[in-house]
Amino acid sequence: MPEELSPIATELLFEDDHVRIWNQVVPSGADIPRHRHEHDYFLLNVAGTGPIEVEFHEGTGGPLGEHFSFNPTPGQADYIEKGHIETAHNSGDEYRAVLVELKRT
Repeated sequence: MPEELSPIATELLFEDDHVRIWNQVVPSGADIPRHRHEHDYFLLNVAGTGPIEVEFHEGTGGPLGEHFSFNPTPGQADYIEKGHIETAHNSGDEYRAVLVELKRT
């Protein structure tokens, strides 16, 4: 039986036919449960510089491999393509971001 997947971020703030906008808060030392990114998205980094240790599952890491250490820069946006199944651990201070999924057809 397949493992249950969690939402991709902490709280869904808005959704329409084009975008889905999430609030993401990951306390220091906390884990981000297993989830799948089914849409390309922008990660708007608000606070926290990591590192956030990301583990990719089922070969979905592509060129990043099975493990990626993410060091976000507050005030910077990162674009990430869909398709990853991942878990993560925040080894730094509290991390805050706004995640904007692009619901392309």
